[in-house]
Amino acid sequence: MSSLAEVPGRTSKLSRRVSANSHLWHDYSLYFEIFSHHAPLSISNRETLAELQQAPRRFKKGSVVKNHSLNAKYLLAIQDGWACSCRVTEEGKRQIIDLYLPGDIVGLRDYHTGGRFDEVTMLTDGLVIPMHKSQLDQAMQKDHSLVNAMLAATMHQCNIMADRLNNLISHDATTRLAYFILELHARLNFSRSEMRDLTIPLSQQVIGDLLGMTNVHVCRCLSQLEAKGLLTRDKDSRNIRLLDYPALLALAGFNTAYLHSCSRARQRAATASKSH
Repeated sequence: MSSLAEVPGRTSKLSRRVSANSHLWHDYSLYFEIFSHHAPLSISNRETLAELQQAPRRFKKGSVVKNHSLNAKYLLAIQDGWACSCRVTEEGKRQIIDLYLPGDIVGLRDYHTGGRFDEVTMLTDGLVIPMHKSQLDQAMQKDHSLVNAMLAATMHQCNIMADRLNNLISHDATTRLAYFILELHARLNFSRSEMRDLTIPLSQQVIGDLLGMTNVHVCRCLSQLEAKGLLTRDKDSRNIRLLDYPALLALAGFNTAYLHSCSRARQRAATASKSH
Protein backbone atom coordinates (compact mmCIF):
# COMPACT_ATOMS: atom_id res chain seq x y z
CA MET A 1 0.00 0.00 0.00
CA SER A 2 2.81 2.36 0.73
CA SER A 3 3.91 4.84 -1.92
CA LEU A 4 7.15 5.72 -0.20
CA ALA A 5 10.05 6.42 -2.53
CA GLU A 6 13.64 6.20 -1.42
CA VAL A 7 15.44 9.21 -0.07
CA PRO A 8 19.12 9.00 0.93
CA GLY A 9 19.74 6.64 3.87
CA ARG A 10 18.73 8.97 6.61
CA THR A 11 19.91 7.20 9.69
CA SER A 12 23.24 6.56 8.03
CA LYS A 13 25.49 9.43 7.10
CA LEU A 14 24.50 11.32 4.00
CA SER A 15 27.34 11.23 1.51
CA ARG A 16 28.90 14.40 2.89
CA ARG A 17 27.68 15.75 6.19
CA VAL A 18 28.22 19.44 6.76
CA SER A 19 27.74 21.71 9.72
CA ALA A 20 26.60 25.29 9.91
CA ASN A 21 30.20 26.31 10.56
CA SER A 22 31.69 24.28 7.74
CA HIS A 23 33.40 25.79 4.73
CA LEU A 24 32.55 22.72 2.68
CA TRP A 25 28.82 23.28 2.30
CA HIS A 26 29.19 25.09 -1.06
CA ASP A 27 30.75 21.95 -2.61
CA TYR A 28 27.87 19.74 -1.49
CA SER A 29 24.27 19.60 -2.70
CA LEU A 30 21.70 17.96 -0.46
CA TYR A 31 19.10 18.98 -3.06
CA PHE A 32 20.89 16.93 -5.69
CA GLU A 33 21.07 13.97 -3.30
CA ILE A 34 17.30 14.17 -2.79
CA PHE A 35 16.12 15.00 -6.32
CA SER A 36 18.38 12.42 -7.99
CA HIS A 37 16.64 9.66 -6.05
CA HIS A 38 13.43 10.50 -7.87
CA ALA A 39 14.59 11.28 -11.42
CA PRO A 40 17.81 11.10 -13.47
CA LEU A 41 20.04 14.16 -13.03
CA SER A 42 23.45 15.02 -14.45
CA ILE A 43 26.67 16.30 -12.95
CA SER A 44 25.74 19.69 -14.40
CA ASN A 45 22.49 19.56 -12.44
CA ARG A 46 24.46 18.80 -9.30
CA GLU A 47 26.67 21.83 -9.86
CA THR A 48 23.63 24.04 -10.47
CA LEU A 49 21.87 22.88 -7.31
CA ALA A 50 25.06 23.29 -5.27
CA GLU A 51 25.33 26.90 -6.44
CA LEU A 52 21.68 27.66 -5.66
CA GLN A 53 21.56 26.35 -2.12
CA GLN A 54 22.47 28.72 0.67
CA ALA A 55 24.53 28.20 3.81
CA PRO A 56 23.00 25.83 6.38
CA ARG A 57 21.02 27.30 9.23
CA ARG A 58 20.75 25.68 12.64
CA PHE A 59 17.41 25.68 14.47
CA LYS A 60 16.58 24.71 18.03
CA LYS A 61 13.80 22.35 19.03
CA GLY A 62 10.49 24.23 19.01
CA SER A 63 11.66 26.86 16.51
CA VAL A 64 9.28 27.84 13.72
CA VAL A 65 11.22 27.48 10.48
CA LYS A 66 8.48 28.32 8.00
CA ASN A 67 5.04 29.93 7.88
CA HIS A 68 3.15 32.48 5.77
CA SER A 69 5.66 35.21 6.60
CA LEU A 70 8.86 33.33 7.51
CA ASN A 71 10.92 31.68 4.75
CA ALA A 72 7.83 31.60 2.52
CA LYS A 73 9.99 32.22 -0.55
CA TYR A 74 12.38 29.37 0.22
CA LEU A 75 12.57 25.62 0.01
CA LEU A 76 14.17 24.16 3.11
CA ALA A 77 16.05 20.86 2.86
CA ILE A 78 16.51 19.16 6.23
CA GLN A 79 20.07 17.99 6.73
CA ASP A 80 19.57 16.91 10.34
CA GLY A 81 16.61 16.82 12.71
CA TRP A 82 12.87 16.20 12.59
CA ALA A 83 10.13 18.76 11.97
CA CYS A 84 6.36 18.83 11.57
CA SER A 85 3.86 20.95 9.67
CA CYS A 86 0.75 22.11 11.51
CA ARG A 87 -2.52 23.87 10.86
CA VAL A 88 -4.72 25.59 13.40
CA THR A 89 -8.41 24.63 13.37
CA GLU A 90 -11.27 27.11 13.75
CA GLU A 91 -11.44 26.04 17.39
CA GLY A 92 -7.84 27.09 17.84
CA LYS A 93 -6.46 23.55 18.12
CA ARG A 94 -3.15 22.77 16.49
CA GLN A 95 -3.33 19.80 14.12
CA ILE A 96 -0.14 18.10 12.96
CA ILE A 97 -0.36 17.47 9.20
CA ASP A 98 2.95 15.88 8.31
CA LEU A 99 6.45 14.97 9.45
CA TYR A 100 9.74 15.98 7.85
CA LEU A 101 12.78 13.77 8.38
CA PRO A 102 16.44 14.23 7.40
CA GLY A 103 16.53 14.27 3.60
CA ASP A 104 13.05 15.80 3.20
CA ILE A 105 12.37 19.17 1.58
CA VAL A 106 9.96 21.58 3.24
CA GLY A 107 7.89 23.71 0.85
CA LEU A 108 7.39 21.42 -2.15
CA ARG A 109 3.65 20.88 -1.78
CA ASP A 110 2.90 24.58 -1.28
CA TYR A 111 5.51 25.74 -3.78
CA HIS A 112 3.18 28.27 -5.46
CA THR A 113 1.14 29.30 -2.40
CA GLY A 114 3.97 30.74 -0.32
CA GLY A 115 3.37 28.41 2.64
CA ARG A 116 0.08 30.14 3.29
CA PHE A 117 -1.49 27.32 5.25
CA ASP A 118 1.14 25.33 7.12
CA GLU A 119 3.50 26.28 9.91
CA VAL A 120 6.61 24.11 10.14
CA THR A 121 8.21 23.65 13.56
CA MET A 122 11.32 21.72 14.60
CA LEU A 123 10.56 18.73 16.80
CA THR A 124 14.27 18.33 17.53
CA ASP A 125 17.34 20.48 17.04
CA GLY A 126 18.13 20.55 13.33
CA LEU A 127 20.20 21.82 10.43
CA VAL A 128 18.33 23.22 7.42
CA ILE A 129 19.65 24.21 3.98
CA PRO A 130 17.59 26.94 2.21
CA MET A 131 17.15 27.53 -1.50
CA HIS A 132 15.34 30.56 -2.95
CA LYS A 133 12.43 29.42 -5.10
CA SER A 134 12.84 32.21 -7.66
CA GLN A 135 16.39 31.07 -8.39
CA LEU A 136 15.25 27.46 -8.73
CA ASP A 137 12.49 28.65 -11.08
CA GLN A 138 15.10 30.23 -13.33
CA ALA A 139 17.17 27.04 -13.33
CA MET A 140 14.12 24.91 -14.15
CA GLN A 141 13.28 27.14 -17.12
CA LYS A 142 16.69 26.30 -18.56
CA ASP A 143 16.68 22.57 -17.73
CA HIS A 144 13.46 20.57 -17.63
CA SER A 145 15.17 17.63 -15.96
CA LEU A 146 15.09 19.72 -12.78
CA VAL A 147 11.35 20.20 -13.28
CA ASN A 148 10.83 16.46 -13.59
CA ALA A 149 12.90 15.80 -10.48
CA MET A 150 11.06 18.35 -8.38
CA LEU A 151 7.66 17.10 -9.52
CA ALA A 152 8.66 13.53 -8.72
CA ALA A 153 9.89 14.52 -5.26
CA THR A 154 6.65 16.44 -4.64
CA MET A 155 4.52 13.48 -5.69
CA HIS A 156 6.61 11.29 -3.39
CA GLN A 157 5.60 13.47 -0.44
CA CYS A 158 1.97 13.55 -1.54
CA ASN A 159 1.88 9.76 -1.86
CA ILE A 160 3.23 9.34 1.66
CA MET A 161 0.46 11.58 3.00
CA ALA A 162 -2.22 9.82 0.92
CA ASP A 163 -1.12 6.42 2.18
CA ARG A 164 -1.07 7.65 5.76
CA LEU A 165 -4.58 9.06 5.35
CA ASN A 166 -5.77 5.73 3.96
CA ASN A 167 -4.18 4.06 6.96
CA LEU A 168 -6.01 6.40 9.35
CA ILE A 169 -9.45 5.78 7.87
CA SER A 170 -9.04 2.03 7.25
CA HIS A 171 -7.45 0.62 10.42
CA ASP A 172 -7.95 0.39 14.14
CA ALA A 173 -5.61 2.24 16.49
CA THR A 174 -3.06 -0.55 16.99
CA THR A 175 -2.81 -1.19 13.25
CA ARG A 176 -2.51 2.53 12.55
CA LEU A 177 0.42 2.74 14.92
CA ALA A 178 2.06 -0.35 13.40
CA TYR A 179 1.72 1.18 9.94
CA PHE A 180 3.21 4.47 11.13
CA ILE A 181 6.23 2.69 12.64
CA LEU A 182 6.76 0.82 9.37
CA GLU A 183 6.46 4.07 7.41
CA LEU A 184 9.18 5.67 9.51
CA HIS A 185 11.32 2.53 9.26
CA ALA A 186 11.05 2.58 5.47
CA ARG A 187 11.82 6.28 5.21
CA LEU A 188 14.76 6.10 7.59
CA ASN A 189 16.30 2.77 6.60
CA PHE A 190 15.49 2.09 2.98
CA SER A 191 19.11 1.93 1.85
CA ARG A 192 19.68 -0.51 4.72
CA SER A 193 16.48 -2.53 4.50
CA GLU A 194 17.95 -5.29 6.68
CA MET A 195 18.02 -2.90 9.66
CA ARG A 196 15.40 -3.64 12.28
CA ASP A 197 16.14 -0.78 14.67
CA LEU A 198 14.97 2.80 14.58
CA THR A 199 14.86 5.73 16.94
CA ILE A 200 11.72 7.86 16.99
CA PRO A 201 12.50 11.17 18.76
CA LEU A 202 8.81 12.02 19.10
CA SER A 203 6.66 12.26 22.19
CA GLN A 204 3.59 10.07 22.40
CA GLN A 205 1.58 13.30 22.29
CA VAL A 206 3.02 14.18 18.86
CA ILE A 207 2.44 10.65 17.56
CA GLY A 208 -1.11 10.76 18.88
CA ASP A 209 -1.80 14.14 17.25
CA LEU A 210 -0.60 12.80 13.92
CA LEU A 211 -2.60 9.57 14.13
CA GLY A 212 -5.76 10.92 15.76
CA MET A 213 -5.12 9.19 19.11
CA THR A 214 -4.51 10.26 22.69
CA ASN A 215 -1.04 9.81 24.14
CA VAL A 216 -2.50 7.24 26.57
CA HIS A 217 -3.88 5.30 23.61
CA VAL A 218 -0.50 5.42 21.87
CA CYS A 219 1.13 3.93 24.97
CA ARG A 220 -1.51 1.20 25.19
CA CYS A 221 -1.13 0.29 21.50
CA LEU A 222 2.66 0.11 21.80
CA SER A 223 2.22 -2.26 24.73
CA GLN A 224 -0.11 -4.42 22.63
CA LEU A 225 2.45 -4.64 19.82
CA GLU A 226 5.07 -5.62 22.39
CA ALA A 227 2.78 -8.23 23.93
CA LYS A 228 2.30 -9.79 20.46
CA GLY A 229 6.08 -10.10 20.12
CA LEU A 230 6.20 -7.76 17.12
CA LEU A 231 8.56 -5.19 18.58
CA THR A 232 10.36 -4.10 21.69
CA ARG A 233 11.20 -0.59 22.84
CA ASP A 234 13.49 1.29 25.14
CA LYS A 235 11.37 3.99 26.73
CA ASP A 236 14.38 6.06 27.79
CA SER A 237 16.17 6.18 24.40
CA ARG A 238 12.98 5.86 22.33
CA ASN A 239 14.63 3.10 20.34
CA ILE A 240 12.37 0.51 18.76
CA ARG A 241 13.47 -2.91 17.50
CA LEU A 242 11.23 -4.76 15.06
CA LEU A 243 11.23 -8.37 16.25
CA ASP A 244 8.88 -9.93 13.70
CA TYR A 245 9.05 -7.77 10.59
CA PRO A 246 6.92 -10.03 8.30
CA ALA A 247 4.15 -10.26 10.90
CA LEU A 248 4.22 -6.50 11.41
CA LEU A 249 3.93 -5.98 7.63
CA ALA A 250 0.97 -8.35 7.51
CA LEU A 251 -0.78 -6.68 10.43
CA ALA A 252 -0.40 -3.18 8.98
CA GLY A 253 -1.00 -4.11 5.33
CA PHE A 254 2.19 -2.26 4.53
CA ASN A 255 3.65 -2.95 1.08
CA THR A 256 7.17 -1.81 0.20
CA ALA A 257 6.96 -2.77 -3.49
CA TYR A 258 6.94 0.87 -4.59
CA LEU A 259 10.09 1.48 -2.59
CA HIS A 260 11.94 -1.12 -4.62
CA SER A 261 10.62 0.22 -7.92
CA CYS A 262 11.99 3.62 -6.94
CA SER A 263 15.37 2.07 -6.25
CA ARG A 264 15.49 1.37 -9.96
CA ALA A 265 14.88 5.09 -10.55
CA ARG A 266 17.89 5.77 -8.34
CA GLN A 267 20.00 3.35 -10.39
CA ARG A 268 18.90 5.09 -13.61
CA ALA A 269 19.84 8.44 -12.06
CA ALA A 270 23.30 7.14 -11.17
CA THR A 271 23.79 5.83 -14.70
CA ALA A 272 22.65 9.13 -16.21
CA SER A 273 25.01 11.06 -13.93
CA LYS A 274 28.00 8.92 -14.99
CA SER A 275 27.13 9.33 -18.67
CA HIS A 276 27.47 13.08 -18.32
